[in-house]
Amino acid sequence: MSVVISKLKNVVKSRRLNVFLIFFLLAFFILVLARLSASYTNTVDFKVVLKNIPDEMIVLNDSTNTLKLTMTADGFEWMRYYLKTPSVGIDFNNEVKKADSLYVWSLSRGFAGINNQFNKDVVVKTINPDTLFFKVDINAVKMVPVKPNFNISYSPGYNVLNTIVTVPDSVKIIGPESLLLKIDKIETEVLSRKEVYKPFSTQLSLISETKNSQIKVKTKAVTVNVKVEKFTEGTLSLPVNIINVPKNVKVNYFPKTINLSYYTSLENYNTIDVNDFEVVCDFNEHNNKYSYLTPKLVKAPTTIKTSRLHEQKIEYIISE
Repeated sequence: MSVVISKLKNVVKSRRLNVFLIFFLLAFFILVLARLSASYTNTVDFKVVLKNIPDEMIVLNDSTNTLKLTMTADGFEWMRYYLKTPSVGIDFNNEVKKADSLYVWSLSRGFAGINNQFNKDVVVKTINPDTLFFKVDINAVKMVPVKPNFNISYSPGYNVLNTIVTVPDSVKIIGPESLLLKIDKIETEVLSRKEVYKPFSTQLSLISETKNSQIKVKTKAVTVNVKVEKFTEGTLSLPVNIINVPKNVKVNYFPKTINLSYYTSLENYNTIDVNDFEVVCDFNEHNNKYSYLTPKLVKAPTTIKTSRLHEQKIEYIISE
């Protein structure tokens, strides 16, 4: 019986302790909340982050600049600044002006820009120092073409009509002019696809040709749109024309027409006509050792992928 009574006493004591702890924690929470809700004035260092720096400029000392801001704010706001190093932005285009060989930020010009970065419950009282100086180096800017790297195979009867290009097809690189002169292209990573039979679009990362940290590539990736279509082959009989024949010379030649095979998309097949092509032989290329001229396709529509003339020789006879 005494054992049971002892256990009951322990339970009661434990419950009293738990209730005490609950009230203690609640009182502590209310106290902390009250403290954090109160306003305090203090000074804290803010790292300066420059924004909108022109592409051709490199700021040499931007990582060393800080501003001491004396502000009035509640405890919640101050807690953010103590947990993580705060930063403020300075607009290089609008708030920094050139003075001799340096670029200068002044408090009179930049106070509003900094003050607007805080909410209405924060009052910025003072900012020190009232002037920041930035050393700037000028770099060259160059646009270079993007060279895509493809390893694509298509399913039988499928292909692309036009050369695949990237979007954008050229990118901006920035750095010392002596280094930029050595760069004439930026390549992409290799795009590998097999048995492709339908259109697709993807992004490709750019691979810089140089590891030099002085050169910056503004674009990190490009897009390629691959319009895969069903293709078919067609054949046309085309007239052959002899050009550059002297006025006092008559040329008889045969055959007068030759066949041409072309490869095009199924969508464009019915739009292709004989008048879209022109086959000529240049009489200036004739040679007394031979009695034939070489036909050349000098005109063809952009809607064909490849073409092939069936005849490679046009026999001719000269008559005065």
